[in-house]
Order: sequence, then C-alpha cells, then structure tokens
Amino acid sequence: MTDHTVITEADDALGKKLSREAREMLGLVALAQDKAGKARALIVRRLTDIALLPESQLMPQERQLVDQMLAQLIGHIEVDLRARLAARLADRADAPQEVIVTLANDVIAVAQPLLERSRALADSDLVTIIAANGHDHWVAAARRAELSSSVTDALIATCDPEALMQIAGNEKALFSSKGYEKIVALSESQPELCAPLLGRRDLTPSLAHTMFWWASSRLRLEIVNRFTTDRRLLREALTDALDDGLEAFSGDPDLLRTLKLMVPQRRYGPSIGEDLISAARATDLRKVVVLISQLAQIAPLTAAHIVMDQGGEALAVASKALGLTRKEYLQFALLVASHRSGPSRNAAEVNRLTGLFDSVATDRADVVLRYWDDAVDARRKIRDEVQVATSQDVAA
Repeated sequence: MTDHTVITEADDALGKKLSREAREMLGLVALAQDKAGKARALIVRRLTDIALLPESQLMPQERQLVDQMLAQLIGHIEVDLRARLAARLADRADAPQEVIVTLANDVIAVAQPLLERSRALADSDLVTIIAANGHDHWVAAARRAELSSSVTDALIATCDPEALMQIAGNEKALFSSKGYEKIVALSESQPELCAPLLGRRDLTPSLAHTMFWWASSRLRLEIVNRFTTDRRLLREALTDALDDGLEAFSGDPDLLRTLKLMVPQRRYGPSIGEDLISAARATDLRKVVVLISQLAQIAPLTAAHIVMDQGGEALAVASKALGLTRKEYLQFALLVASHRSGPSRNAAEVNRLTGLFDSVATDRADVVLRYWDDAVDARRKIRDEVQVATSQDVAA
C-alpha cells in the first residue's frame, strides 16, 4: 500500500468530520512509516506548516497532536532542519510549548533564536534551561530584550562574564535584591561590570558605594558625585524622630541603616588635623586606623579600607568629612602615602585628589562615610554567604 492510498482511505473514512489540517496530519502518520531522511524531512516541513497556522484554523486537540508529533520527531531529524524549525517558531508567541522547550535545550545553533526572542518560553523554562546548559545558552538567554528577576538570578548564579555584561547593560533586565548584591560583589573580580552597573537607573547608592573600593579613579568620582544624598531636607523633615533616638527602630535593620544617614554631622575639635598628622608619623598606620574609626564612629574595618586604599580617593573624602583643612589634608595624605612601598604620587595625581577634596562638601563627605561603613559590613556578609554556599556545593 502506498502513502497516497493511506491518505485517501483516511480522508474517505472521516469525510467532513475532521478539518483539512487534521486529515493532513493523518497523512504524516503514514509518511512516518518510511524511515528515510527524505520522508522525515517532509513530515517536519508539513508539521511545521501546520504548527504555524493561526490559532483559529486548528482545534485545540489538533494543535496538541501536532505538538506531540513534532516533539517525537525532533530527535530524529538533522540539525539544519531543527535549526530552521526553531527559527520559524522563535517569533510565535503561541508556538508549541513542548517543541520549543526541546529545541531551546538543543545545540546552540538550534536554540539561539528561541533563547534570544521566543515569548513562548516561560521564565520557569528559561531558568531550567540555564541550569541545564552552558556558556552559549547563558549568553543567548542574556540577550533577551526583557528579563525577569528570576531569570537574571539564574544567570548571575553562573558567574559567566559575557552573560553578566549583557544583563548589566540592559535596563529592562530586572534584578532581585539578592541578585543585585551578588552581581555587584562579582564586579570586584570582573571590573568591566562596574561601568554598566553604575549606568543603571535602579542602582542604589549603597550598592554604588560598595563598588567604590574596586572601581577606577574615573568611576570613583562618579560614585561620590552621583550617589551621595544631600541630607538637609530629609533631616529637617525627620528632626523630631531623630531627636528621640534611633533605638525605636532597632527591630528594622534596613530602616535603621537608612535613618543613620540622617544623623546630624559630627562636630570635630580644631585639633583633629594635628592628631591625625601626629598619628601618621608613627612607625605604622594602626594608630591612624584606630583614630579615624573613633572620630568618625565607623567600624575599624572601614577605617582600615580608607587608610590602605591605594587610589587615595577614600582618604580625601574621609579627611573632608573629618573637617581637615586643605593644608592639613595634603600633609596627612603625604604622611600616609609614605608608609606604602612603590613610587610616590605624581603632580597630576596629587592635583586630582586635591580637587576631589575641594569639590565634595563636608556634609556629603560624611554621608559617603556612612555608606562605606554599611557597604563594608554588607560585603563581608555576602562573602560569608558565598563561602557557605560554595562549601555546601563541594560537600554535595
């Protein structure tokens, strides 16, 4: 019996009870008996044509049958045919679900158009695909025009530099709080992430100041200028609450950290500069670290970051916050730098740092210290979490 005979008999038996598309599917079943590549190719072409028909031209049961047949045949057809099918389905929001998920897990030549633009792939599908595949699939998924926070969480978990660069520069890629913290932490080992992250409108000042410690000199100036809050209006509005103390907010750590930024700037005595300069003349910098920690009321670890920072911007900002004069700052900075090995700063670097000292207002510099203190503590917690997660993965 020929393929043509099978199709004809099936048509006669069913008559007008089935649509033309359903009768064509029965013909494909007959063709499937032929294992030759040519017959399989014809099946795929016909099934693809049917799958791409508008919703109104196929009954739900018929579409389910098409999906099922395509899913069964995909594993038996050549890569180029699978790639052509994926390309045709990529722009269809109503593409057969089982088929596109199978194709999206295929080799990248097949999966790429679906991963990059198929709206039929749900977020849960993308998360599963990312977990099951590697670099090429990650990058393709990262190129999607819009990404939910669950998908960016999955991509951030890969730590893949190219995928992270894609999502960092995409304003329509949404980040969860944890995801944002992790990608910012990863920017320390992948500094190319700093610029696109700082360009995002949803980046918080706290996260921006976290990146300060490993950002370039140019980006450090941007962080200080763009991500530092003027506290005057908020402080006036919150005066009564702040006067009563912050103990009432101890049960809400996040709110407490924010309110601490509103605490009035500390007033320092005229001998502060002399005390710091005297400490910097000691044989090591531990006295300077302790003194800055006590005077600015920041953690010793934050003070150590400021003093040991190679770029010098942190010391310029801290000196302004502590109320040093320009002359005192220059003398203090030179003494601190003398404790480090390596070449001394050239005139251009000194002028750049002095310009930063001159440009930042004392109150804004004090705000920066609060952000740094919070960021250093948050950074330590993130590192602890990463270490715990890594040790659990190794144990598993």
